[in-house]
Amino acid sequence: MKTIIGNEIAFKTFNFLKVNETEIEIPELEGKLYREEGEKSPLELKEFNEIEYGVSKEALELNREYLNYYNSYETKVGEEKDFGLKLFELDDEYSELNDLHDVVAEKDSKLRLVLDYTSTGEEEKFRNSVIRILAHENSNVEVFIIQRDDVNTISLESVGIYAHDEANIAVHQYELGSSKLYTNYKCELIGEGANSIVDSVYFGQQDEYLNMSYDMIHKGKKTESDILVNGALKDKANKNFKSNLQFIEGACGSVGSEEEYSILLDETVHSISVPLMLAHEDDVVGNHASSSGKLDMDQIFYLMTRGISLEEAEALIVESKFSGAIDKLEDEELENEVWEVVREIIKRGN
Repeated sequence: MKTIIGNEIAFKTFNFLKVNETEIEIPELEGKLYREEGEKSPLELKEFNEIEYGVSKEALELNREYLNYYNSYETKVGEEKDFGLKLFELDDEYSELNDLHDVVAEKDSKLRLVLDYTSTGEEEKFRNSVIRILAHENSNVEVFIIQRDDVNTISLESVGIYAHDEANIAVHQYELGSSKLYTNYKCELIGEGANSIVDSVYFGQQDEYLNMSYDMIHKGKKTESDILVNGALKDKANKNFKSNLQFIEGACGSVGSEEEYSILLDETVHSISVPLMLAHEDDVVGNHASSSGKLDMDQIFYLMTRGISLEEAEALIVESKFSGAIDKLEDEELENEVWEVVREIIKRGN
């Protein structure tokens, strides 16, 4: 095993809180082939040499060294393109995935992409995914990342975004399974009027560990952002959530918000949330909120008086928190598949 340090927060706090960074144990990589080859040579995107992003530099280096799947998704000026769903399956034969995805939307274009990760089998799996999004002037990008791996998977997920003037980027993550998950979202709103939205959900169960970090950096004038993450934990799941909303000097007229809400379904779960907001500019509006707690017993009681069981009432409340993000998939078959995973996790006694 190799240990690297990842998901470091922008400004350190007390070490005993255990949120400044995290140790990530990487299994011995063998450079295995993946079932699909994809394209051969990654694009040269100079913008990503100018910003820091990803779970860690070491995670990005490992991705480059052991890269076994690459693809790019590009639009032309003014073009509207839906790349549909790209499915990535890990099993006992193909147990390593080091994948890189370049999403490039040219001026005045629209781009939509769904990345779906699944895994099966008894052997331990490892995934190290890097997703780079470059949104040019007045482009619209929507990316969906679905993870429904089994409990034997270690997942690293690095999302880096560079947004030009008036660009609009929406990222939706559905984190629904991994023995250990480390996800890092970093968005640089460089251009004036750039906009970025995160609308994601997570559900931890059994002994799963989720370490999530979101950085929204406002650099351009009149930029806007919104981070909204809803989650639930059961059994002995452990979650460490960090978000950073930062306004750099010169980002006047910018507005941003960060919100994370976690439902704790069992006494044995562990939940840490650290929302951070930094402002180096006076003319900005920033909001942040975070809450973790048990289900509202008044709501539970109300539902049970309508003939609904305790388990069904819990499921309804959790589903109500997840429905907004899942509805955005706008694909009935895929939505049903995601709901099936969520409902399977909700069931008691698993």
